[in-house]
Amino acid sequence: MKIKTTFLILLSALLFSCTRAPQQKQAYNPADNALLMATFYNYYAAEYQALCYQAYNVAKERVTQLHKEFPKKKNMAVVVDIDETVLNNSPYQALSVEKNSHYPQCWDSWCEQAAAKPVPGAVSFLRYADSLGFQVFYVTNRNIKLKAATMKNLRKFNFPQVTDGHVYMKTTTSDKEPRRQVISKQYDIVLLAGDNLGDLYEASGKYPQRNQKVKALRNNFGVKYIVLPNSMYGTWPAGLGLFSKNPPVDSLLKVMAKSFGNACR
Repeated sequence: MKIKTTFLILLSALLFSCTRAPQQKQAYNPADNALLMATFYNYYAAEYQALCYQAYNVAKERVTQLHKEFPKKKNMAVVVDIDETVLNNSPYQALSVEKNSHYPQCWDSWCEQAAAKPVPGAVSFLRYADSLGFQVFYVTNRNIKLKAATMKNLRKFNFPQVTDGHVYMKTTTSDKEPRRQVISKQYDIVLLAGDNLGDLYEASGKYPQRNQKVKALRNNFGVKYIVLPNSMYGTWPAGLGLFSKNPPVDSLLKVMAKSFGNACR
C-alpha cells in the first residue's frame, strides 16, 4: 500500500505541474500496451528489483577484487549512467501512459522535481566503491540545464561524489564516448554501469550489428560492463526500425515465429 501511495503521489504531482488540455482516458489492455507493461515491470516487479540487486552485487564483487589486486592505485574510476541505472524514472513513464504522450513532454518538469527514487542496489554499491577509494563519475544524457536538479536528486539519497566535476551532462551530443575520454585522461575507468549499450562503449545503433558486438565483448560483461534492466525505452527499438514511418513489425514477427513451424497456423 505504501508503494502504491507513493506512486500515485508522484503521478499526481506530475499531472499538476505539466498543464495540458485533458484527454479522454483510454481503456488499457495490458496485452496490447507494451509501454504500460514495461512501466509496471520497472516499478512493481520483484524480478526487476532482483536483477538490479544482482547487477550491483556483481559490481561490488568486481571492485572488491580490483581493490585487492591494486591496493595502492588511486586513479581507478567507476562510471555510471543515471536514468534507469541509478535513478528510476518509471513514474514519468506512467505519466506518458496516463496522458497518452511521449518524451520529451513533461520530462524537464519531472527532473526539476528531483523525485526519482534510487534503482535498487545503486546507492549501496556506489558508496561502497567510494569507501574503497574509487572515483565515481555520473555520465548522463540529461540536458545540461537540468544539472542542478539532477545533482539535487542524487544528493537527496546520499549518492557519493555528487560534485560539479563528477557529473557529466549532455551538451552537444548524446554520444557519451567523448565524455568518457575526458575522464580517461586522468583516471583509469575500470567499471561502467548502464541500461543502454551506449553507456558502456561506442555501440552501433543497428541490428544485428549491436548484437554482434555484444557477442564479441561477451567476456567483459560482469567484469568491466554491468548492465541494468530497462524494459521501458532505449536505442534498441530504433535499431530494429520500430520508430520509422513503416516499422517492419510483420517481418520481425515472422523471423521470430519461423521456428514454430506450421502449428497453429
